[in-house]
Amino acid sequence: MIKSKYESVEEKGITFFFKYDKTNVSVLHIYARHRTTIDDALEVFFNTTALWNKQYQRYENLSHSHGLYWFWRNEQKKEVTVITCFRAASVFRIEQ
Repeated sequence: MIKSKYESVEEKGITFFFKYDKTNVSVLHIYARHRTTIDDALEVFFNTTALWNKQYQRYENLSHSHGLYWFWRNEQKKEVTVITCFRAASVFRIEQ
């Protein structure tokens, strides 16, 4: 079994973990699958309100341009694992 690789980034006292893609191991999953960046994910995280999705056991942040799915890797240590970040238009449309 191959262990997953993560990129870690600290921002505003929180450490974020971004998984590398399984197919293209030199590229982050969020970029390989959705052409989004760490900056996109951080912007959504810090500028929107997270909602808990009980069914999938994850937090979801949605803006007019992006969606972010994540969970606390270790809440006491302020460590977040980013599941994915995607462009909102590719999945749903937010009414203005």
